[in-house]
Amino acid sequence: MKTSLVQLLLFTGMVNALQQHHSSIFRRFQHVPLKQMSDNFEEGNVSGYDTRRNVLNGLLGVSTWTIFGLQARATDVSDPFRIILTVQTDVKSEVTSEIEIEVRPDWAPLAAKRFKELVEIGYYNESRFHRVLPGYVAQFGIAADPGLNKEWMFCETNCKALPDEARKQRNKRGTLSFASSGKNSRQTQIFINLGNNDGPPNFLDGQNFVPFARVVNGMDDAVKNLNSEYGILESVTGGLTGSVNQGKAAYYGSEYLDVVFPKLSVIKSAKVLNEV
Repeated sequence: MKTSLVQLLLFTGMVNALQQHHSSIFRRFQHVPLKQMSDNFEEGNVSGYDTRRNVLNGLLGVSTWTIFGLQARATDVSDPFRIILTVQTDVKSEVTSEIEIEVRPDWAPLAAKRFKELVEIGYYNESRFHRVLPGYVAQFGIAADPGLNKEWMFCETNCKALPDEARKQRNKRGTLSFASSGKNSRQTQIFINLGNNDGPPNFLDGQNFVPFARVVNGMDDAVKNLNSEYGILESVTGGLTGSVNQGKAAYYGSEYLDVVFPKLSVIKSAKVLNEV
């Protein structure tokens, strides 16, 4: 099969660009005429490489490469990444604070991918920390938009619950895990551990709650200042009052929460930090 002119020009352009930063690797191409390079391609041998596959592997194996003046860094899907939650802890004030989260795909890849996906579609924007129990957990993950809840929480057409995955880290203070109600039931709700909940009295590790991230900034201010008024009532009354009806919150969204639980802290926005 003959190499097309477009393929050849694209390959030559990539070589020229890579020479700017990796001349030692690609010096062998510097004095190879275009015609000879084309002939070598037809013979499956390009200036010392045995096959075209090896040439492409050599190109793709370079960690930093430049094409059309844009620099890109090869990343791995297991690389940690950061997410920022901008939170209005007191709804009577316009002041916001930030919770910076390091997401660890190497801890729980399915959970990490789901969290990033939900953040990127704006699922958590304007959602509430609907369950804050001091010393235990701060839980969020019911969208303000009932339409998003219908898509991601209710299984009317397509259940989006995640399969379970093995726990690799403990539910220590500052870690995040998806809430669940049984086997393969993780969906959108997440909690921040406000204390060490791996052992007694809460034993979250034994219930297979799987940490996938941790708070790296904001634990001692933004998280500490989340409204826990309703959570305290829930604890004191054993859930008789103060507890958000999660079904109603999902069905009606912010309309229900604004009326019945108006003081809940609000996630104004959630975003994935640009990779450096």
